[in-house]
Amino acid sequence: MPSKWPSLVSGIGGALLLVSCGGGSTSPYGGGGGGGGGCTPTATKICTATVDQFNPATLTVAAGTTVTWENGDGGGHTVTSATGSADTYDLALASGTVSHQFTTAGTYNYYCKNHGSNGTPPTGMHGTITVQ
Repeated sequence: MPSKWPSLVSGIGGALLLVSCGGGSTSPYGGGGGGGGGCTPTATKICTATVDQFNPATLTVAAGTTVTWENGDGGGHTVTSATGSADTYDLALASGTVSHQFTTAGTYNYYCKNHGSNGTPPTGMHGTITVQ
């Protein structure tokens, strides 16, 4: 008589895998609902993710909004304006958070100097803020 244990163990293992994957995000700011390390993106907060990405990579805000970047993965990052950006800034994001107020409508491309490259547009770890 065949044992029921192998199929029971497989069923439990599959259920645990589904639970650990999260089953889906309710966040409109990127898959998985977070940026890593407990950071959750919002309408004005961008997180660094464990795969050297900003999450979300694009954000649209109103003029006068202060955007905050949070280090969600513990790596050394920067938030640096790219060539052609409507503003100039270079913020070290080794841990914690950094913020920048966007006062004028325009497109603000930025990148991480440690994990991306400057350019129009930048490559690697980069993002865009659109201010309306």
